[in-house]
Amino acid sequence: MMRHGGFLAVLSAALFISGCITIVPAQTQPAQQQVQATPSPEPALKTVFGMKGVAIDLPQADFDGMKKAGIDILATEWGMEQDVDRTIAFLDKAHKAGLKVVMDGGFSARAWGFTDDDWDHLPAGKRPVWQKDRVQEWIKALKAHPAVYAWDICNEFGENLPCGAGIKNSGWPESMITVEQIKQSKADVLEADPTRPVHIRMYGWDVGKMPSHVSALLDGKIADIISLNLYSNYLDQGKLQWPAVIEDAGGYFVDAIKQKSPGVKVWVSLAAFQYTKIFQRPTTDNLTRDINNSAAIKNLDGITFFCWGPVSQWDDKCDWYLPVTGADLWRTIQLEIAKLKQAG
Repeated sequence: MMRHGGFLAVLSAALFISGCITIVPAQTQPAQQQVQATPSPEPALKTVFGMKGVAIDLPQADFDGMKKAGIDILATEWGMEQDVDRTIAFLDKAHKAGLKVVMDGGFSARAWGFTDDDWDHLPAGKRPVWQKDRVQEWIKALKAHPAVYAWDICNEFGENLPCGAGIKNSGWPESMITVEQIKQSKADVLEADPTRPVHIRMYGWDVGKMPSHVSALLDGKIADIISLNLYSNYLDQGKLQWPAVIEDAGGYFVDAIKQKSPGVKVWVSLAAFQYTKIFQRPTTDNLTRDINNSAAIKNLDGITFFCWGPVSQWDDKCDWYLPVTGADLWRTIQLEIAKLKQAG
């Protein structure tokens, strides 16, 4: 089975732990028929609600259920490793339900020159190499679809790639995707489709200590939308690392990003997920707390949830599928979205 790096990479987060508040990668961190289309408008809402980690082979009922619950935008943990026809089938279901999708525009391993074998047998010294032609071919094949909302160009400087931390022979952090590479990826994606926003995923950092590579990324508005993944259920040696991250620092992170990169939209991604000994299963109280604390953040543009699944499509060691294994959390999400939308 082909594994997806977003879940393999969680094993590497311990390398970043040096105290209570640390830089931790987003999937791994607490803080811390084709249809002719016009450009996708942003949903006319004060706060956008999103669902991440939506698997490719879902029944139409899943899409319809998410839409009914108030979800506006989906994001995937798969991308260019999938066939275009299969991807269009996914987009067709989303469109039928009235949902938009943030699609792979450079976050996946194939966009950076990696193969499936690299997950277990990474050649020593292999680094990310941007695959402009491959990425643009993918984008041009999908950009006419009305469900495509934005292009996701990078996930945490490559932490979810075969060159990420904890991968044998990776040499992380020397194997990080550079700021210059991300700038090039943005330019090439916009060359292929100038009509849609560019999206990027980021992690949190120490309060008051924005890392230089994060600061450089924000300079010049490298993305139109930043998903800031602040997972309160991240475990370090069996202990929750920062369960109050949203309350403690969510507003700070959002303000810091917007001050550094005016005009960018920020979505906070919350934990609705369990994975082995890395992510503890949130309680409904945990999730309610995170949603309410996020909703209180001034100038926040969206709240997203990780993740829907089923994760077993990407990692056969994980059976997470939110509407089944996390049914109580899914009910909480539905209830809290309804409350927030009613409140305005």
